[in-house]
Amino acid sequence: MNFFTIIIIEIIFVSALLVYFFVRDIKTNNSFLNKNKKLGYSFIIILSIIIICGIDLFIEPNIIVKNEFVFSTQNIQAPIKIIFISDIQVGNHKKSAWTEKIVKEIEKIHPDLILLGGDLIDNERTFEDESQYLEPLRKISENYPIYYVLGNHEYGVGSKSKEDKNKQTGDRSQLLIAKMKDLNIKLLRNNLDCPTIKNQKLCLFGIDDIWVNNVNFEELNNLDLNVPLVFLTHNPDGVKLYPTDKKQPILTLAGHTHGGQIRLPFIGPLGNGQLQLPKKYYAGLNDYQGMKIFTSVGIGESGGPIRFFDPPEMVVINLKPQI
Repeated sequence: MNFFTIIIIEIIFVSALLVYFFVRDIKTNNSFLNKNKKLGYSFIIILSIIIICGIDLFIEPNIIVKNEFVFSTQNIQAPIKIIFISDIQVGNHKKSAWTEKIVKEIEKIHPDLILLGGDLIDNERTFEDESQYLEPLRKISENYPIYYVLGNHEYGVGSKSKEDKNKQTGDRSQLLIAKMKDLNIKLLRNNLDCPTIKNQKLCLFGIDDIWVNNVNFEELNNLDLNVPLVFLTHNPDGVKLYPTDKKQPILTLAGHTHGGQIRLPFIGPLGNGQLQLPKKYYAGLNDYQGMKIFTSVGIGESGGPIRFFDPPEMVVINLKPQI
């Protein structure tokens, strides 16, 4: 339990205690709040809102919201249903039971393709092999093609500044790679793969996490220009690296930001993903220099099991032939 979580729990406890005292005093003859009931009820309403919001911070992480949209494109003849999930981050906060829940939701949708957007393990000062908590993915890897990219958490890199040693927790990428190979889930690491789905080709290109400075786009030279391309980058800033002289993807998929994890009305995301891109790219479908990019708010949490107005999401993309 981190410091922030403890503070939230203490705020809920103190607020609940104050509500009890205020209700008691309102009912007590000749007390200050008994004589000023409007003020007392105002305090109770405000504190109740604080309690509800505080509790919601812990409820939201256990909800999976399906965010579904239709995307039309050329050079496909039949619809393709893609599930995109990012930032599972099993380990400190969520373990096998959460992965099992994700698998059950996927099985209800029956996708044609599953894409995982990195940060599959948490790797925040833990000594266990967290990749073990991804074992339930075996149930779907036998039935659906699944691809993934690596994120900064796999490498134990918590900041794009390499000088910030306090944000580095040790490279565990090889542990994850070994586990995913055992699960028959394919890694996209600066490479291109073009699976046949419903008797038609769809190309996938994924890059290594940009914070480890190991990105190249050489394999795009092998791309068939008549085949639609989906680009995967854990960090949305990866779209800034995409070469302008190559065929543009029909869609870029990213994660990393968690949508800020706490989103306030009129203010937006509070969490800092250290992006070069503006905060509008923290979530949802946006345009970057003519390229469509969708950033998922993720399905796990970083730092603490807390979310607010930003529930975990499973993205369902329905690729349709362009009429």
